[in-house]
Amino acid sequence: MAAPKYKTAVSGNKNTNSRLRKSIYLLPNMLTAFNMVLGLLAIVYAINDSLTLSMEDNTVIPFVTSAKFIIAAAFMDFMDGFVARATGTTSRFGMEFDSLSDLVSFGVAPALLLYLSVLRYIPGLGVGLSITIFYIVCAAIRLARFNVQSQIEEKTSFMGLPSPAAAGLLASYVLLAHWSGWYEKTIIVNKVMHWYEENVSSIELTIIPVMVVIVALVMVSTISFPSLKKWNKETVKPWTLAFVFVVICMLFYAVEFTSFALLTIYLLWGITRALTKKVFKIKPKKIEA
Repeated sequence: MAAPKYKTAVSGNKNTNSRLRKSIYLLPNMLTAFNMVLGLLAIVYAINDSLTLSMEDNTVIPFVTSAKFIIAAAFMDFMDGFVARATGTTSRFGMEFDSLSDLVSFGVAPALLLYLSVLRYIPGLGVGLSITIFYIVCAAIRLARFNVQSQIEEKTSFMGLPSPAAAGLLASYVLLAHWSGWYEKTIIVNKVMHWYEENVSSIELTIIPVMVVIVALVMVSTISFPSLKKWNKETVKPWTLAFVFVVICMLFYAVEFTSFALLTIYLLWGITRALTKKVFKIKPKKIEA
């Protein structure tokens, strides 16, 4: 009588372990799905805000909710990768699903957001729409290339600007442009925002379209950008932790200004570093945290 009970117990343990493994594999994919849902919500809210503007309804600040959804999607994208690596549940399906979600959240959503809030007002037939389509195509190319490269080798840096960073930069600009809290800030934030307010028309008709094109081109470039994937307590330096602490404090102080400034620095740092290497013919090295 003991033998059948033993087999039943073993069988029960196997079933429990099987369900546990399935749950662990499901978690990062659920986060990826949530990433896509946030991207879809960003698209819907951007369209709704555009219609609200046409009805001259000033009860809400337009496009802010959509931009926040994109920022939240970028956080979900970081979390699904982190969870998959931490639990050892990375898979080909997860990689493909993640790229499809990223195309929605970091390709279509930010492009549509910028089109409805800025690019459609550019003089010239189809200029704003062309820039919007160009950005989406570049995002798709960037994601497809990443999938191909990740199957060959795992790198400690990204080739081209990551699509979440690109989308975060565009979304954080929208947050900054519609941020009313900057009136209460002092020092450099107040001065910069006063300058922006005085030149907003020329900035949105010239600088922002150029910025969108540059961001799109850098996404599909071969410029190297640092990755946080390989950060651990053995490789992170004390000054890195100090910098992270300062950044967190700045985010609490003025999240709209800080997020836009940091992502702009990230973009310019990669471009400047690549140009410096090309001019001085410095051999590329692997980036460590």
